[in-house]
Amino acid sequence: MNKNKVIFNQLLVCDADHLMLPADAYGSLSGSERLRLAQIANAQQAKLFLLGRYLVRQLLASAMQLTPQQIPIAINHKGKPSLLMPNSIATDWYFNISHTGSLLALAIGNQAPLGVDLESRLLSSAQIQRLAKRYFNEKEQVWLAQHPDPAHFLRLWTLKEAVLKAHGSGIANNLNAVHWLPYQAHALFGEQRYQLQHFLLSHSPIAQDKEPSRLTLAIQTEHAAPLTLLKVADLGLMLEINGPQPNLYVSQ
Repeated sequence: MNKNKVIFNQLLVCDADHLMLPADAYGSLSGSERLRLAQIANAQQAKLFLLGRYLVRQLLASAMQLTPQQIPIAINHKGKPSLLMPNSIATDWYFNISHTGSLLALAIGNQAPLGVDLESRLLSSAQIQRLAKRYFNEKEQVWLAQHPDPAHFLRLWTLKEAVLKAHGSGIANNLNAVHWLPYQAHALFGEQRYQLQHFLLSHSPIAQDKEPSRLTLAIQTEHAAPLTLLKVADLGLMLEINGPQPNLYVSQ
């Protein structure tokens, strides 16, 4: 990477229920993406897929000084959607997407592989115990037993998924291989260190009774570059915003 290049990471979260995509969003998809979109039966999931691909291309096009149609997204050898240049030559630009309900999170950067995980589901104590027993190591299970608040489970779950998404590994068989000490700003997977940032998402004023959603961003590096939090209203895109959008708050 050019030592004079500005290194940055960006994070955007939006609510698809309160966004209308422009008519040309579909036209930015590749042939394989259009085929995948046609196979998504759930209308909300289809909209999230299209919105995610649209936003990725718009943000990367602006950063890379290309047109959205020139942004080559493909599935890499690990099965992870990635930015691949012609002849399968990887660039030093990275992105990752996560969604829960109608919320979508998108991270992009040019420092190192990154992963983001967003969760809003509320689980019972019994559900947490079952999942922890299946996917977490003994020390983590003890910690969760000592901290029964579901928020602690979501924090641990999202950081593990974010790390594995940054690495490109499968989730189910590797969750217990991600090691994190409570409240540390990094996690380990193999010999690689991943810097972590945790966030809470406030919901719209009309949904004040909801618990905040939780998000973790993991970046495969010893020292992460500054993170810029983006808002969809500030992007200048041809998106119609017809309702409130969530806000991000740093969670210690």
